[in-house]
Amino acid sequence: MTKYAPTISTFAAVMAVLGVAWPVIFNDGSALAKLLIRNYEVDTVGDADFEAAMVAELYVEQSAIPKTHSLNTTTDTTNYVSTLQSIDRAAALLCLLITLGLTFTCRRWPKLCWLYLIPAIWLLANAQAISINGGKAFAELAVPAHATRFGLLITLPLIFLKAPKYDRAISWVLRISCTLTFAIHGWEAFQLNPAFQDLLYITAGHVNIELSEWYCHGILRVIGVMDLILAIAVVTIINRRLLIWMACWGLITAASRPIAMGFDAWPECAMRLPNSVMPLLLLFHSVQINNNKTTSNSLNDKQNHITP
Repeated sequence: MTKYAPTISTFAAVMAVLGVAWPVIFNDGSALAKLLIRNYEVDTVGDADFEAAMVAELYVEQSAIPKTHSLNTTTDTTNYVSTLQSIDRAAALLCLLITLGLTFTCRRWPKLCWLYLIPAIWLLANAQAISINGGKAFAELAVPAHATRFGLLITLPLIFLKAPKYDRAISWVLRISCTLTFAIHGWEAFQLNPAFQDLLYITAGHVNIELSEWYCHGILRVIGVMDLILAIAVVTIINRRLLIWMACWGLITAASRPIAMGFDAWPECAMRLPNSVMPLLLLFHSVQINNNKTTSNSLNDKQNHITP
């Protein structure tokens, strides 16, 4: 890897974890905590009571909805939710501290970099929880859509260990992560994801452009096709211009969140920085591999000339 790769990758990792952890610590918690709370509440109510409540909700007046919860059950639920929210915030803070601390310690103690797998697992678990919770368009595709986020943290230990045996693994983790994220985002754009439409409408409004529905849909379909082509290309070939454009496009889409929604949306930008950094890391990695091959060939040529 080039000398810039570790610095860029660790910065992107800190920002990605910070972007995900910020709303968990200061707002309404993670998707994983919401999933666990929902499951606990359903289990506490019980299947019979839950079915009776739904029937009453649909066919009976509100006053007729059965209220079978005792005070103790309500108190237990409240305590469980409070405890789980505290654990959720602590886990987010721990992952953030690990990512931040490893930025300053991995160069001196490379084996510590395996700790990056802890926040990687946390990000993966939250992506899976988002797909289970649903509630918004394309939520079921959250795991592959977030591949660059946890993929970056999986790649970091391999980068810091600097062992030639990991070169192939680094290349394929970077390629597969970029392919999954760009392919899913391209599919969402082509299918006219409502969130993407809102971004276009709001951004156009900021510059006093009245964007019609026809143009909005056309732009999204073009973006979707482009993202799908990039996703296919990055897993089949290594092209410098292609990777540079992917990095620029990833940065543009990440920056579109605070541009459209204001500075308060900076976590949305921070958590998407790996979409830009992962193609850059793949570019740096391919350059280093080529340089190593050139150096090795030169040394072999010299040895052949010296040998009588």
